[in-house]
Amino acid sequence: MSVQIITDSTADFRPEDAAHKNIRVVPLKVQFGAEEFPDVLDHAAFFQKLAQAKELPTTSQASPDDFLPWFRRAKEAGDSVVCLPMASSLSGTCQSALIAKELCGGGDVHVVDSTQTTLGLRLLVDLACRLRDQGLDAAAIASELERAKGRVRLLAIVDTLKYLHKGGRLPAAVSIAGELLKVKPLITLRNGELGLVGKGVGARGSLAALVKLMGERFSYDPRLPVYYGYTADDTLCQGLMEQARTALGPHPCEVYPVGAVIGTHVGPGAAVVVYLERE
Repeated sequence: MSVQIITDSTADFRPEDAAHKNIRVVPLKVQFGAEEFPDVLDHAAFFQKLAQAKELPTTSQASPDDFLPWFRRAKEAGDSVVCLPMASSLSGTCQSALIAKELCGGGDVHVVDSTQTTLGLRLLVDLACRLRDQGLDAAAIASELERAKGRVRLLAIVDTLKYLHKGGRLPAAVSIAGELLKVKPLITLRNGELGLVGKGVGARGSLAALVKLMGERFSYDPRLPVYYGYTADDTLCQGLMEQARTALGPHPCEVYPVGAVIGTHVGPGAAVVVYLERE
């Protein structure tokens, strides 16, 4: 019996990465007008399409039927499942996974509300893979993930909060305050809650402010690298990584693009850093 790890496409794994790590990825969907695409659209192609769109695209959650075949196959094979969907506070995808678990009629299926998305979710999935490869069973992996998810630190720079507000992911009061500042807002996602945590004037000021926030408690779990991410263009992300290494010392890094579903909600001018705080 083996442990199957299932997540959704907001974890931003490329197909080849998911195959290499033996992860099953359930896609969410992005809709431009009457055209609907699974969240596997090429990163560059998506942001080009976003720039040309007259109206913002919409996104939709994965359904129970998207998870159910994977749960049933695992059950038939005698395997157990650890399923890590994006934060239940941001999408009904987690609820869909829980419904699919019930429809499956049992089996060793553990659905963990990650309280994260994009690289925060990817980090937890990578941790699950490490624990699986160390020989832990599904119940033990799920327990470790429940303990770890509150220590995920995600900080991001966005050009504007309008995308998050229009998508219903940020309260109007927070969005309006950010817009009135006329600066690049800094946001966080912690325990499923999005919030405005700072600001910076221009690229240099926003990077310095974000690195200062990182420095308040930059004690990362050595089992995992620090993840840096970007939408549309990686210039700001590369600057963030360089400034962080200068200010906080050398640390293992990996850089990834942010995919279509999350890109729709944060817009093209974002950079993100994610790490797991040491216990």
